[in-house]
Amino acid sequence: MPLKILFVCGVLLLCCGFSMPVSRTVDYSDSSGKSWGETGIMPVSIVTAQQAWELALRKDGWRFVKTVPVDASSCKHIEIWEKNTMALMLCLWSLSSGASGYMWGTIQQNRK
Repeated sequence: MPLKILFVCGVLLLCCGFSMPVSRTVDYSDSSGKSWGETGIMPVSIVTAQQAWELALRKDGWRFVKTVPVDASSCKHIEIWEKNTMALMLCLWSLSSGASGYMWGTIQQNRK
């Protein structure tokens, strides 16, 4: 099973172009471009999860654009990131004091 997880993480790295935070459990992944690319759980607080994603994205050249609040009670928010002609939407929320949910997806931007 761990080998399968490493393979999936390697494929996702090639597909999405950034180093994923390693401390996460993937519940769902979809490379069709018609849904979130991945959803899962991180065994850390929302603050730590947000810092891990920010570090991974900035390290790979993604630029933060903005945050869109979704639900204050769960700290749920969507972050928008850009790199070249790609945009990444990252949704994070608190499940408990030691667990956070996440989902992300990328889209090709048409810039003129």
